[in-house]
Amino acid sequence: MKIPFIKIQTIGNDYVYVDGKSISRLGRSLPALARDISNRHSGVGSDGLIVVDDTGKNSVRIRIYNSDGSAAELCGNGLRGTVLFTREFYGKRGSKFVIATQWNEYDTEILNIRGNRAMVKSSLGSPDFEASSIGCRGAIRNCLGMKIKMGGKTREIYALAMPNPHAVIFVDNFDFPWQKEGADLEHNRLFKNRVNVMFARVESSKKIKIMPWERGSGATLSCGSGAAAVTVISGLLGCTRGMVKAEMPGGSLKTFWDIEKNNVIQEGPAQIAFTGSYII
Repeated sequence: MKIPFIKIQTIGNDYVYVDGKSISRLGRSLPALARDISNRHSGVGSDGLIVVDDTGKNSVRIRIYNSDGSAAELCGNGLRGTVLFTREFYGKRGSKFVIATQWNEYDTEILNIRGNRAMVKSSLGSPDFEASSIGCRGAIRNCLGMKIKMGGKTREIYALAMPNPHAVIFVDNFDFPWQKEGADLEHNRLFKNRVNVMFARVESSKKIKIMPWERGSGATLSCGSGAAAVTVISGLLGCTRGMVKAEMPGGSLKTFWDIEKNNVIQEGPAQIAFTGSYII
């Protein structure tokens, strides 16, 4: 059986997108498919799988899976990529689309498009600081400024949900084994559902640099919801303000936390890498 797919990358964060109807008769689990199709040696190769269901003239619903097969609540970069999939696969036109998950609905808008590339603005919703939403164990009430021992040192961690859980750690530089610390914190028993880890350095009031470690995918070139989380925390601490440029290994995003509406807005590129058929 052949499954048509589109691979889309957003500043290095790459996902394989498939139509829900195309895989409805597979007879196999989506987590297993995500693991196989994401494998960079025997599959298409990606940071994960996004299943898209057409739900209307300008709307779709998505299900997100990390490369290890685990489900994710949101993918900020994936929202922008979904816009391109919607146009390419379903032939939808216009510039505004509503993308739904089981958690929320997100407004997206194409700012400009040329060929297989587009600049897209998207809403990522409101940050959630509740320990239960983040998935912290125990009787923890305040997840901002938690102290955890890692790698022989004590790290100060700021956690929030977007709605996927993020732990933000501010550092002076990245000259340390942050990948190991990221993996260790992802699986720390404090987080019952694991956690995304964002190591961040504040460059100025308008720019931050981030090294992302994503739950279920490891070190990635960028993380949209992670950039949103860092922007929110750096804003709360008074380190940044207004529109912030978030630089990551794969490129940069513009992120703005509208405090009055309690909504995070993000602008960034998306690009169709290639299309094909995955053979089961």
